[in-house]
Amino acid sequence: MEHASLDTPFLDHIGMTCPNCRPIVTFNPDLRQQIVEHIGAHVLHDPSVDHLSEPCGLCLRPAPLCKIVLKKAKGQAGNHSIDMKASLCPNLVRFSIAVATGCSSSSPCTNHLFICPYCDDSKSSPVAAVWTYNYRSHLLHKHPRISLEVHRDILVLTKLEKEGMRRAWEQRIKQRKVYRKSQRPPLLISEAHRSRLVLK
Repeated sequence: MEHASLDTPFLDHIGMTCPNCRPIVTFNPDLRQQIVEHIGAHVLHDPSVDHLSEPCGLCLRPAPLCKIVLKKAKGQAGNHSIDMKASLCPNLVRFSIAVATGCSSSSPCTNHLFICPYCDDSKSSPVAAVWTYNYRSHLLHKHPRISLEVHRDILVLTKLEKEGMRRAWEQRIKQRKVYRKSQRPPLLISEAHRSRLVLK
């Protein structure tokens, strides 16, 4: 299978597509978690993906080229959400980080954004978020003194997630179709009614 190199320009991202799939897989922006799942399958199983580059969980671009910033959501819970204005990504979509953390047989991917506690030392400027599937490489490269064992809850995938993401990788070319309510067949007018309209 042919794979796009991470060195190639990503200016050809017309619409929302996977840069590594041939034939091209186009994403439906309404199916946000499926975009994360598809790209996550590449991060886990695609041998052409450079894990040291901390590929984006939405477009596979290396971390320096793709920056997603989180902000505190409104409310007492203080959950994080994507700062759409401060983030840069050709496949940028707003998706629920809380939903992405859950694993199920129908939605096994838990790759989600969070703020690395060891990078978040600047309160004045926004810190780019880290994807959980990249966290092992992030720690080894940026924070080599931090024990990986401390973050087993993030780094170790459950059996359900491993099996589900293997299926997502094997079925990555299959595209799910979603029909919007506006996609209705055109209104048909009978010949009798057309004639009446003309006569009027």
